[in-house]
Amino acid sequence: MKINQQILSIPPYISTSWDEVQSLFLDKDGLIILLKNNLKIRVPIQDDGVLNQVFEGHRKYLEAKTLPRKPKDSISFGLPLNMPKFEDINTLGAAMRHNPDQADSPNLPKEVLTKIASVAKALGLQEQDNLPEAQPHCNCMYCQLARAMNGDATEEEEEEKVSDEDLKFRDWDITQESDELYIVTNPLDNKEKYNVFLGNPIGCTCGKNNCEHIRSVLNS
Repeated sequence: MKINQQILSIPPYISTSWDEVQSLFLDKDGLIILLKNNLKIRVPIQDDGVLNQVFEGHRKYLEAKTLPRKPKDSISFGLPLNMPKFEDINTLGAAMRHNPDQADSPNLPKEVLTKIASVAKALGLQEQDNLPEAQPHCNCMYCQLARAMNGDATEEEEEEKVSDEDLKFRDWDITQESDELYIVTNPLDNKEKYNVFLGNPIGCTCGKNNCEHIRSVLNS
């Protein structure tokens, strides 16, 4: 026996879905099940527990059937929750047009743009010549979607400018303490320091003449 809000199964009398049941009622001989084809099934049970289970299953089926369905006036395209939703055809159409008033709009989620680009690629849209074009320096929703469909980068990453000084490999950090005195420090170990004097005579606290510390100061 199996009774829930989808199935009514009481062997050997009946086994069907609630979709086929028109109504239930009791008489002196037990449970009467009236099917939608007007066939009556008599189930001679008097057990209150089973009867309650049958009527409860039918009640849940009817309640689930009469629950209002989710309205279809909101189109989200299955996108993340933070993706703007289009509540009507007017706002949906607005997203399909370039809007310079929204040029400074925040970036749409990267996963959204990636999904749009994947769909466009799967449908072969990126190979067509009539794709929408994004306006330069505009970040409205239309232009963001257009860039994604055209396969452009979803995010513009600013390249970090590297100066010539940054490209040089530094053996030593050099700090001038006075006109002729310099502190030479190992950039990988700031405990390794040397004093280089460029006066007369030239010298270094490492005790060597013409050492790399003196050469580093002279070349700096």
